Amino acid sequence: MPVEQQEAVETIRVQLNFPLERVKEPIVYRLVKDFDLVPNIRRANIDPHIGGFVFLELTGSSAQLRRAIEFLKEQGITVSTIGVNGAEEWVVG
Repeated sequence: MPVEQQEAVETIRVQLNFPLERVKEPIVYRLVKDFDLVPNIRRANIDPHIGGFVFLELTGSSAQLRRAIEFLKEQGITVSTIGVNGAEEWVVG
């Protein structure tokens, strides 16, 4: 794709809450492979018996990010946006 037609790259910060039935699936891998995103795992706590959460920075085009978030929601993963392009501090509760 010519440079002038490429979408701008942005980074969003999200918290993903995994239900028990999704903790053993390679979700972050799918974000990389299927949506061409660059993840940066900032914090995670996954327990195969109760579920878990991951705090991520995801970098890609806005279209890629939108499609990936829709995919996550379809998988039953709760997605909470924390900030865009580092504009907000991490809120870790």
